[in-house]
Amino acid sequence: MKSSNLKKTTYIPVKKYVLLFAVLFVGAILFFFEHFIEAPISVDDVKTHKNFDQEKADVGYLAPGFSLRNLKGNRESLEKYRGQVVVLNFWATWCAPCRVEMPSFENLYRRYRSEGMTVLAITIDKNADAKIKSFVEEYGLSFPVLLDTKGEVERLYPSMTIPFTYVIDRDGRVVARVDGAKNWESEETFEAIEYLLKKS
Repeated sequence: MKSSNLKKTTYIPVKKYVLLFAVLFVGAILFFFEHFIEAPISVDDVKTHKNFDQEKADVGYLAPGFSLRNLKGNRESLEKYRGQVVVLNFWATWCAPCRVEMPSFENLYRRYRSEGMTVLAITIDKNADAKIKSFVEEYGLSFPVLLDTKGEVERLYPSMTIPFTYVIDRDGRVVARVDGAKNWESEETFEAIEYLLKKS
């Protein structure tokens, strides 16, 4: 008669892990919304004190140039928007904070596009054209969406977060950088954009 070995069963303390996950999840949501309700930029933020003639993704420097394809397959360059205030946003379809932030970009764009401001949304999604088009249709985005499929522009404008945004003045100079999702419809933001639009 063969002796059967009793298998030892290990019990995972499921309740402990569920509780830990819930605490981390709630903490992450609170952290996100704490930053989202902050005003992303103010007039003081966009007043540059020093200017540099080199191209660099940093405040006071000329914004690094690039050329990417849009959703129609046509190439668009940052240079094309020289003379406008550019809100340069990096995002992805899988990024939950990006989904929360996008409607405020659309409203900002519609409010100031006739005055010389544009939003350029650069997606860092790879090989996801159908998802990107679906995202754009779902949110009714009318500003240019550019595809950084090879990560070329993402390397020019490095960041540890997603989304992240640069504000570029009419002279092509970086005047502000915003990490994470923010509220782009605050009165402080409107004042900052209007200051940049009036600045010669």
